[in-house]
Amino acid sequence: MKHLIMGTAGHVDHGKTSLIKALTNIDCDTHKEEKERGITINLGFSHIDLPSGNSVGIIDVPGHKDFINTMVGGASGIDFVLMVIAADSGIMPQTMEHFNIIKTLHIKKAIIALNKIDLVDEELAELAKLEIMEWLEDTSYQDSPIIGVSSTTGQGLDDLISEIDKFIPQIEEKEKGNFFRMFIDRIFTVKGLGSVVTGSVLNGEISVGQDLLLLPGNKQKLRIRKIERHGQTVDKVVSGDRAAFNLTGLKNEDFKRGMLLTNKEIETTVMLDAHISLFDNTDTLKLWSSIVFHSGTFESQARMHLLNKERLEVGEDAIVQIHLEKETILLNKDKFVIRNTSGNKSYGGGIVIDANPLHHRKRTPKLLEALDLLASGILNEGNIAELIKIELKKQNNPVLVEVLAESLNISKEELLMEVENLESIVCYLQENQNVLVLKSVENDYTVQILDLLNQHHQKNYILNSGLEEVEFYGKFGFSKSKIGKQYTGLLLNKMKQDNQLETFENSWIIPGYKAVIDSKTKMEIDWLNQTIKSFDMRKPTFVEIKNLAQEKKISIEKLKLYIGYLTQKKFLVHFKNELIHRDVIDRMIKKVLTFLQSNNEGYYLAEIREITGMSKKLAPIMMEYFEEEGFVTISDYNRNSFNAKITAKGKKEI
Repeated sequence: MKHLIMGTAGHVDHGKTSLIKALTNIDCDTHKEEKERGITINLGFSHIDLPSGNSVGIIDVPGHKDFINTMVGGASGIDFVLMVIAADSGIMPQTMEHFNIIKTLHIKKAIIALNKIDLVDEELAELAKLEIMEWLEDTSYQDSPIIGVSSTTGQGLDDLISEIDKFIPQIEEKEKGNFFRMFIDRIFTVKGLGSVVTGSVLNGEISVGQDLLLLPGNKQKLRIRKIERHGQTVDKVVSGDRAAFNLTGLKNEDFKRGMLLTNKEIETTVMLDAHISLFDNTDTLKLWSSIVFHSGTFESQARMHLLNKERLEVGEDAIVQIHLEKETILLNKDKFVIRNTSGNKSYGGGIVIDANPLHHRKRTPKLLEALDLLASGILNEGNIAELIKIELKKQNNPVLVEVLAESLNISKEELLMEVENLESIVCYLQENQNVLVLKSVENDYTVQILDLLNQHHQKNYILNSGLEEVEFYGKFGFSKSKIGKQYTGLLLNKMKQDNQLETFENSWIIPGYKAVIDSKTKMEIDWLNQTIKSFDMRKPTFVEIKNLAQEKKISIEKLKLYIGYLTQKKFLVHFKNELIHRDVIDRMIKKVLTFLQSNNEGYYLAEIREITGMSKKLAPIMMEYFEEEGFVTISDYNRNSFNAKITAKGKKEI
């Protein structure tokens, strides 16, 4: 079963709502004011069950010029349109404005219902059809079927239902997407149930019992208690469905028009790059224009900056940057309409090509070339590879496939198929997460890694070790980036496979690197080793060692290097910024553990010091080291004392 939505469009009083009621037996004018004024103000919702077994959701949008804003909100979720034109009136101003909006929102299929056919004779009906055919000529809708109907007499209704049913196989379902997203077009309270919201599912799927977020602004989790689709209770809904949710945790006052429901926290935006087209019957726009921006149910005052033109004439298109007054959530490929600030004229509309761009203060040729490629890729829907490269270039860092797919508003599978044959992109396929990076960016990281290791080896010429993986994180700015850390490990292992790196213990080194120690250096290292060892039970301070080294004319840089060497060779233990000789540790392990083994209740620090002869400064450090090694456990800890007990590992040690 397909999940599709049909929307009505057309001039006020041409009978859209009456026709839908005749087709479905559902009255979309549910509000008192609508009944009194005889026009649709709010979006109306219904559905039609077709002979094929498909059930299509219907959105009845307002036709009156005062309610075009609401029409835009409804049209955003529509898959195909039922354009209603009265046979006795023909094409009218709102007919044309709706038609322009439908084209702008890339709704590709339409059925024309020539309504009120009972009010005209055959000759006038034929003239009305010829007018419509001429109007649609040279547009993507020129082959749209035109069906004469009457919501009053029922004439032509069966033919219209049959045409809708034949239309269903021709309509492509929306891409499901990687997460759920739905603008709310109605919110109300049902006694005994609480808050209920309705909307058209734009992306993804969602099930009863799952959590949702109301964004932007309200990040409190809302639980789905119940879902309805076309008046029937269902377990889940997917992209293309009309849905009603009964939510727990939602207060009506939390909601503002333009907010949406999603199962993922999405970055908000107040700025976007877009491709726009002006309608044929509108105004010329200057380099900067004040507009009202509409997408879904979101509406905001905005400033629009032309990027590739100095002015935009009627019927022309352009690439622009739009600066919104209010934050919203948009994705690449989202459609929108722009109107004048008075709200009485639609200028045109377009498609988002970058929902989170940089601020383009200068319109450079390089920028315009990149934006042209970006717009071409999104509008033609065939240049996804170029979109991927542009987005990766903008990020200039490794990116998760899932994150990039969401940013481009395409499926993960589609993205992976595209990058498979792109030599300019490196893809790491992992069990749970796939990482992409531009090859040029990876080449830069590779050069940096080799440079850093060469510098390290030159500076630490007596050490066989290199740099540990964690040391590269800060160099690359990945200290707070989970994906950056993951990528670093992947790249290091790839370089090892390519014989660009080797490992030494837990570090990375240049292939073939070996430490070099001359006779003078060896004498100085041996002296330092014996000096630290001579402190025995008295903990040496770095200042003491530094002063002794200065007497031997050993610089501070060399001293640190020698300490690193002795630590690597396990002559010294560097623990909590303290130096302890391994000989002292080995003697103390046996003494301490043998003593602790004699009493299951353990001993306090003073008792351990007394039996071992350790100094007041050395004893607590030594015991904490033994605890970290797993030989003892410490309890009753305070500043001056604690109780220590031997562990199973400690018993095994002795």
